[in-house]
Amino acid sequence: MNSVTTEKNKLNNVESADYLAPNSGMYRKWLHRQPHRRKWDRWLMMGIIGLCMGLVAHILYVIINSIASLKYGTTRWIIGHSNMGVAWLFNCTFSVLLIAAASALCVGAAPEAVGSGIPEVMAYLNGCMLPKVFNIFTLAVKFLSCGLAVASGLPVGPEGPLIHIGAALGSAISQGHSTTMKFSTSMFKRFRNPKDKRDFVTAGVSVGVATAFNAPIGGLLFAFEEVASFWQQSLGWQVFFACMCATLALNISKSALKAFTGSGQFGWFDQEVAFEVQAGMSFSSHVLAVVPAMIIGVLAGLLAIAFTLLNLKVSRMRDILTSHLKWGRMWEPCILAVLYTTVCMLLPLFFPCTPTECQEIEGVLFCETGLQGGSGISSNRTGLTNNAAPSLPLYTCRVVDTVVSTGNSTTWYPRGDSIMPDLPGNGTHTVYYNQMATLLFSTGEDGIKQLFARGTHKRFSYTTLFVMGICYFLGAALCSGSAISSGLFVPMLMIGAILGRIVGLATVDIAQGLGQTWSVETFGPWTWIDPGAFALVGAGAFMSGVTRLTLALAVIMIEISSDVHMLLPVLVAIMTAKWVADSLSHSLYHGLLEVKCVPFLLSEPISKYSLDLVPVSYVMRSPVVTLKEHMKVREVTNALRGVSHNGFPVVRDSPSGQVFVGLLTRSHIMSVLQRIVVAGSTDVEVAWVELNRKMMDPVMAQRSVHEQQMVVLSRELQSSLMGSSILMEGGGLGGGRGRESLGGEDEIEDRVVDLTPYMNTSAFVVSDSFSLERAYLLFRTMGLRHLTVVDEHNHVKGIVTRKDLLGYRLDEALTRAMGAHAAAGTNGRENRRQRGAV
Repeated sequence: MNSVTTEKNKLNNVESADYLAPNSGMYRKWLHRQPHRRKWDRWLMMGIIGLCMGLVAHILYVIINSIASLKYGTTRWIIGHSNMGVAWLFNCTFSVLLIAAASALCVGAAPEAVGSGIPEVMAYLNGCMLPKVFNIFTLAVKFLSCGLAVASGLPVGPEGPLIHIGAALGSAISQGHSTTMKFSTSMFKRFRNPKDKRDFVTAGVSVGVATAFNAPIGGLLFAFEEVASFWQQSLGWQVFFACMCATLALNISKSALKAFTGSGQFGWFDQEVAFEVQAGMSFSSHVLAVVPAMIIGVLAGLLAIAFTLLNLKVSRMRDILTSHLKWGRMWEPCILAVLYTTVCMLLPLFFPCTPTECQEIEGVLFCETGLQGGSGISSNRTGLTNNAAPSLPLYTCRVVDTVVSTGNSTTWYPRGDSIMPDLPGNGTHTVYYNQMATLLFSTGEDGIKQLFARGTHKRFSYTTLFVMGICYFLGAALCSGSAISSGLFVPMLMIGAILGRIVGLATVDIAQGLGQTWSVETFGPWTWIDPGAFALVGAGAFMSGVTRLTLALAVIMIEISSDVHMLLPVLVAIMTAKWVADSLSHSLYHGLLEVKCVPFLLSEPISKYSLDLVPVSYVMRSPVVTLKEHMKVREVTNALRGVSHNGFPVVRDSPSGQVFVGLLTRSHIMSVLQRIVVAGSTDVEVAWVELNRKMMDPVMAQRSVHEQQMVVLSRELQSSLMGSSILMEGGGLGGGRGRESLGGEDEIEDRVVDLTPYMNTSAFVVSDSFSLERAYLLFRTMGLRHLTVVDEHNHVKGIVTRKDLLGYRLDEALTRAMGAHAAAGTNGRENRRQRGAV
């Protein structure tokens, strides 16, 4: 079997779901008992989801920061008090243990937790049913594995998993029950329908982004632009409220921890901006800033294409080599941890120490570089403020303290973010720091803060930035998708920031080469000529090229930096990178959906020619097995036995023939047949709650497949099925009639069952001449699972499913339509020629 056939089989195995519940008689009966237009409980649920996500995100960040501080702090202490070999052994062992634990959790307990989870969430919100994506075990493993993996030091981030965790929380809290834990409550039962569940999952995605970046508006726009296939204005308001609650809970919990540890006050949000640029400096933009921003956009778009293609190639290769393994999948992330840790330890040794000037302010070491002394660039900035960049790790470099009164010099190590002795009291501190270690030998968030720092024009050289960019680019591409829970947002920000800082550094050098003293001003109209400012622009541009985000990304970049003055260059770079990347490749997440063989429908079809030229009949499945409103049990089972379809049009006899009146799904029919066998009679009624439970929960649907197949495929097993069903349901489904009818199986099969109460009377239908383009938009916009095709007399001609609207099927339909059109044109010309000859 070739790879194409294998991928098509995987696509066919993914079930779909309707966005709106089937409008059957049983559904309307259930709906009549529900409160209409009650909104307060929906707002309450949104607030609960937001508050829970804020607390979960804060706990995750505390775990990551605590483990990472221990890892890096101890390693730095060993470097300063022992030797590099011992430091490497500790760092490597510590990282491998963290990665092994993170991978073992995913491989052994919840394979669905591997990766960021964003493609899976996108697939669910698009209408694909993926089992165990929102399972309680998946949620727990996602949380623990992400914390361990990010703290290990690999080039990964927690933002993607936080989005998946938010979606899982939205699903679990809103439904009030767990199939895995066999737990259920009577609360919020009215939300147990496909539409409401999907809306709350959408809210969970938004609060995940809001807590990941402390960006509530960006979280709302991310769900709107990237993951949500269905959107309403009222849903937007509710999601915004959820994001507000999530951000509030996150910042309150941060301030509470600071108050508890004595480092702050409760309720004081002093560091709520993730990568805030320094205050106290007058930032401005200029029309000339658009030029380097466009250059960054082009370069970021090209680099994003390479990153996406490499990532997808690695994912496909990983699937081929490790898909048949289980525990063997743990070797890959462990080996990557050893290699990357070794590179982080050894690579800085090839870079010299760079002198700069530092001073201690309130126990924190602040350093300045690039604008004074040996840099060759003059600056009108004097003195140091508490708005300088984060402290610089020394690595193997040193600090010289010159005491003014005696002129003596001593060497010591700072305590900032490490286990080191305290700083000396008075004197001038000259720090010799390692440029590569500053970026590579720290967490991704700290590295991004260094790159975003303003007034540090020459802190990092071209060589440092190029080498760091290559290491992080390759490391992120290789680690993404391995058997750990991790995301790519931090690596994308880091790679883009490095690219932007390179362009910003070149801009400074060009201005300085022209003899312009304003190239390094910190006040006035030329403060935009700063590598830190263009690092922000590059971060947004590269992420746009990889994800194709625009609106959400622009807002997120401003929210995480609070630098509204650079909004125009950021917008220009984001749009330019998107245009460049769109010309040559898909977005990374859409590409990963293809690798995972998920039948994802884009917002609009992509084809060489307009699909308005092609009727829908070119993609429909035909002939179709139809059912009638009243049929014998034997006829129903024979119809289901012959095909594997999940949708069956219902027809009614009329003078013009059998006309379409509704649609039945296989799962609903199976549930009815199962109840008939248990009850021993066709006079049964299956409540909507039972029908809906198996339709919404793919795990429950999988569990019931075996029982349902016994009903349809083997009459000899009906008695055992009946006994097991009565035992499972406590004998409450059919009273004692099932046992009384053991000997009347033939009589049951000849009885007539009324399927009318379970038929969707609001199923969408189109004529066979309907435009394929518009059929696609109707299917995608309304979130359909089946679309029935009829002729002008309302006779069923075929049916369209999600798989029939995938790209390769549209291309096949377009080819057949063009061929038929060309053949018709040739025959017409031949007929006219023959008539002319006569």
